[in-house]
Amino acid sequence: MNRKKIEDIKLNNNKVITIPKEDIPKKIAPSYINTYIPPENSTKYDFLKKINKNTESFTQRIPQTPKMPSSNSNFGKKFAAFVLLLIIAGSIYLLSTVFFKAKVTIIPKVKSFDLSSQKFTAGKFKTTNVPFEVMIVPDVETKDVVLTTTLNASDKAKGEITLYNEYSTKPQKISAGTFISDDKGKSYKTDTTVTIPALTKDNSKIIPGQIPVKITAFLSGDTYNGSPDSFYINSYKGTTKYEKIYGKIKTPLSGGVAGLVYVLDDKEKEGIISDTTALNERLLRKLSAQIPEGYIYYPDGVSFVYEFSENITSKTPVEKIEIKSTVSTFLFKETDLSNFLINKLLPDISDKEKSEILPPDLSKLTFSFADKGQAISKDIENFNFELSGNLIINWKPNVDELKGLLIGKNKNEVPAIFKLDPGISSASISIIPFWSSKLPNEVKNINILFK
Repeated sequence: MNRKKIEDIKLNNNKVITIPKEDIPKKIAPSYINTYIPPENSTKYDFLKKINKNTESFTQRIPQTPKMPSSNSNFGKKFAAFVLLLIIAGSIYLLSTVFFKAKVTIIPKVKSFDLSSQKFTAGKFKTTNVPFEVMIVPDVETKDVVLTTTLNASDKAKGEITLYNEYSTKPQKISAGTFISDDKGKSYKTDTTVTIPALTKDNSKIIPGQIPVKITAFLSGDTYNGSPDSFYINSYKGTTKYEKIYGKIKTPLSGGVAGLVYVLDDKEKEGIISDTTALNERLLRKLSAQIPEGYIYYPDGVSFVYEFSENITSKTPVEKIEIKSTVSTFLFKETDLSNFLINKLLPDISDKEKSEILPPDLSKLTFSFADKGQAISKDIENFNFELSGNLIINWKPNVDELKGLLIGKNKNEVPAIFKLDPGISSASISIIPFWSSKLPNEVKNINILFK
């Protein structure tokens, strides 16, 4: 069998594939592909050039298979654009509904007042004054004192008892100098004349009448010092009255002494209360712990009182001295004092604006009595005082009321609403989404912050 060969010939670095004639379909085979007869004077290889040229022409005339446009590609682009549009629309909807918020930042109004030792009046009954209360706190402390002075003494013990009447529905008179005895048989005399009230009855229960009376020991000496339990009237002994009219100790008997004893001299008296710093601090701590909630007192508005027995006699040079001390002060209810000062400093303020003022810090003020010798007691009805320092007054607008005024409003309406509130110094507002010109219609979506 004869076979045609395909020859690869490299001409001008281009690769040319020669296709045999019989392999080309007849309907597209060009007419010029025939048997080649070389011309005269040509070499035996010239026909190759001719064939290559014809083949190259044929190769160039065979077009590539054309690509048809795809309808799926256009559909994909349109679908992607539609999805993107949905995402954008959904985002706008979420920002306009779910994430629709407004933040209001408010700088409240603040004012400072220099009181410069202004004088005020506190009174229990006058409504134009500051109401006050009196607080008195007692304390007892024992202190060791070294006594250096001696003398021969002969003193009788003294004390106080309470007399009771369980005998009669009529008052019972006890004359001064009446002899009474304690449960150990020691005798005393009453210092004054007293009348014991009649007994009363509550159903079957007897309530005895009672009255206090001071007594003095019959003899000198320290053996009478102490606190006997019961006392009886000597003249009633052997009668029903002896058990029914009796006495009980009220204050211990003391001061009884006989012979050489140590006594408290003037120098030692001064030494007892010469340094009261520790006592004052102790009393102030005790006072502060008992101040009711919502009340205030000023350390410069307190009074200290110390008491001890000056008629001390002792068998030994070292004696324990009992010091009774009290601290007294005027208390102010914080709301009362705050309202009083606000009314004085801002006389033209409206009730609405006053309701927006926060309670000022009263502890920053300095208190002093207008009368440097001012006493403190429960009987005082009024007094004058001074307050010094800077009083800072802060406003805090009503958040709930502001939210109610702001819901659903346009941005351009908001400044006018802020101006109507006297407690607002300045304010700003931001809305999400930023393109919205109106505030949310729900209170929960409006957040108010104070700066």
